[in-house]
Amino acid sequence: MPGSDGNRAQTRLGRRTYLKSAGVAALAGLAGCSGGGGGGGSDGESTSTSGESTSTSGESTSTSGGSTGSSGGSLTIGALQPFTGTYDWIGSNTKPAYELAFTEIENEGLLGRDTIEVNEQDTAVKPQKAKQGLSTLDAAGVPAVIGPSSSVMPSLIQQIQDAQIPLNTVMAGTIQLDDVGGEWLWRSVPSDAVGGAAAALYAYDELGHRNMALTFKNDRGSQSFSEAVGAAFEAKGGTIETKVPLPVNANSYRSQIEELMDAGPDIVQMTAATEISSLFVKNYNQLDAKEEFNLMLGNDVLTPDFIETVGADTAEGFIGQAPAPGPASAQFRQKFNDTYGQEPGAFAAAAYDAANLFALAFQHAGEVARDAIPESLPAIATPGGTEVTTFAEGKAELESGNEINYTGASNPQNFDENGNVVGPFSVLKATGGEWNSAVTYEADPLTEVY
Repeated sequence: MPGSDGNRAQTRLGRRTYLKSAGVAALAGLAGCSGGGGGGGSDGESTSTSGESTSTSGESTSTSGGSTGSSGGSLTIGALQPFTGTYDWIGSNTKPAYELAFTEIENEGLLGRDTIEVNEQDTAVKPQKAKQGLSTLDAAGVPAVIGPSSSVMPSLIQQIQDAQIPLNTVMAGTIQLDDVGGEWLWRSVPSDAVGGAAAALYAYDELGHRNMALTFKNDRGSQSFSEAVGAAFEAKGGTIETKVPLPVNANSYRSQIEELMDAGPDIVQMTAATEISSLFVKNYNQLDAKEEFNLMLGNDVLTPDFIETVGADTAEGFIGQAPAPGPASAQFRQKFNDTYGQEPGAFAAAAYDAANLFALAFQHAGEVARDAIPESLPAIATPGGTEVTTFAEGKAELESGNEINYTGASNPQNFDENGNVVGPFSVLKATGGEWNSAVTYEADPLTEVY
């Protein structure tokens, strides 16, 4: 992991890399995007997979336009992630996942590359630092970047487009990206609009609620998800009674809960993770607010640890949503477990998918170059082609002249015209001290809502 000074570390992968794993995994098989991870994401929760790796530093070489040529030598991919700061757990979760993918790719061979390195830049969840990191990656000539969270992504949109540097964000669900990608900007997690639609459908159709209130951590990412839920609920015919922001670092949320109770909603959607959510639920319990309304949560807290923190009795009946595990979820989890001795954390599967998608796009194009991505990335994730779940499978099919459809570990990686994946979403319910699936919505009814 890069140091806190943000200096670049180029991490050597494959057989030369040894990772020691420690930490607590998030709910297995689920990738979160409510708040975009780092927007409405964990407020310091240790839901991470940590690792140590050998690394080297130094400048990477490139040719004009970010191309690294068609064959031979090493390949350096960029990673712009939160490795330090409040959301360092996200970087700790994603790092071993894309390293696993790149090790597999290296072993198979990508257009003659004998090594794959990662040029890692730390965002520290600060927009200006993220912009500086992207500038460093651009100057280094990396052909693609595995990208960051909702809290910094909006500030990078213009820079990405101006530099024409392909970036696939593996954690940003913010609706601000909904209509701006599809050429240089992509994402392997669904938009908050998709998750919001799932939450709204369940509240309106399954629970029969017609009145909702929204409460959210007062930041961009959390507001994004709340806005999506509210818009979808109103589109169904429901009413949003009130919207109550939750200040950061508050000692109590009793006054906000009382405000919600006064509004008289049937259900409250709360988007805030860990520290804020835990305190909110504590106050919710103290005020017997459960007699007034139930809680629907953002997916960043849908972990066994959260239920343990607030208590199984208190959490009983709480509702949440998360992207349904992708077709290759079980396979990825097994490989991750075999490699690191533990379950993958939140956003890990999306990072694994992003690495494979870039590699297969280059393989499809026959060259490693930035300008190969706009055409080749959607081409290797198109329904109708031969379904593949690994780089090795995809490479073999491409070399045989076949079209492929990469089906992801995090969700089906079928991109729309704006570079968004639209896949199934599951609604979960806390019962018996565990999160259990209540219903899974396919993509079509979700897109009809938003």
